[in-house]
Amino acid sequence: MIDFRYHIVSLISVFLALAVGIVLGAGPLRDYIADELSGQVEQLRAEKDALREDLDVAEAALQGRSTFLTEAAPQLYDGVLEGRTVAIVTLPETDSAVAEAVEARLVQAGAAISGRVAVAPGWTDPAETAFRAGIAENLVAQLNPAPDASTPADHVLAQALGQSLTLRDPGAPQRRSAEADDILEILRTSELVTESSTVEGPAYATVVVGPNDHHDEPLTDAELTEAETTNEAYLVLAAGIAETGEGSVLAGVDGGAGTLLAALRSGSDTDDVAITSVDSVGTITGQVTVPLALAATIAGEGAQFGLEESADLVLPEPVTLDLPDPAAFAPGPVGADDQSTDDADDDQTDDTDDDQSADAEQSADADQADG
Repeated sequence: MIDFRYHIVSLISVFLALAVGIVLGAGPLRDYIADELSGQVEQLRAEKDALREDLDVAEAALQGRSTFLTEAAPQLYDGVLEGRTVAIVTLPETDSAVAEAVEARLVQAGAAISGRVAVAPGWTDPAETAFRAGIAENLVAQLNPAPDASTPADHVLAQALGQSLTLRDPGAPQRRSAEADDILEILRTSELVTESSTVEGPAYATVVVGPNDHHDEPLTDAELTEAETTNEAYLVLAAGIAETGEGSVLAGVDGGAGTLLAALRSGSDTDDVAITSVDSVGTITGQVTVPLALAATIAGEGAQFGLEESADLVLPEPVTLDLPDPAAFAPGPVGADDQSTDDADDDQTDDTDDDQSADAEQSADADQADG
């Protein structure tokens, strides 16, 4: 059994250790500890200052590169998009500053911006699938050319959006067609799109700007599944728009699994439709590349451009474009092809009747001669 003396000895030992620590800390070890701590603080302060200086140098270099690219862009473009109007389509969660920067580069390349349209979240909402199918069914009669009967509803809507921005009035090709106005109004009142800026006239080409969606942390399985479903819908949208006008570019990022261009460049259901893309859209490099990629697409040389490993080329090869023919994007009123076919059949019938009349007259003359 432990007696009272054991507790006394234990307490004395504790107090002795404490006293020794106080004596040493206040005496021989005081200066050593203080000097050691002061040295560590000074070292950390020096490292912090060095890192700050490195950061300032890196930021200055980055700003210098941005300034250089901004100033050099007009010479690099050499008016490659002169005489062309371009419409910009932004996807949900796209940074407005990035879209404005892309627009500024297009203007530097000589393009005029006909308007900017923002796709609403309802475009990809799974709960709105039946609603979108109904809108697509109502729009088919307005489309020219009309989609095949087997075309999925979301692809019809994508073609409709593209045509609403590019179709021209056959009687005045510098104006948008009545069908284009009607389609855009239906999409707008259905809350599938909004206008970031008023669509003033028809566009020859389009640029679709996606979100700068780099992920700092890996996505969970549920988040990745949701992102893949949304990106698939965006690619259908981009593919449908690319089928209208004379060219289209999808600008976004390839930041790995779950990002838009990663879905495009890794292969998808849109492999049979050429979609030109530009990555790193949040940087000056990607923004400067967009007009060049659009010109390359119009020239039939579209590809995947950018700085990521998934890109085919960093920059497109220089191209020279002829001025566009506005009449080529004014296919006439809906149903004109059917009417032309009917007219051709009528003409053929009239020709047949004329031939038969001529044969009858020739036969009558022959009989009269024999008589």
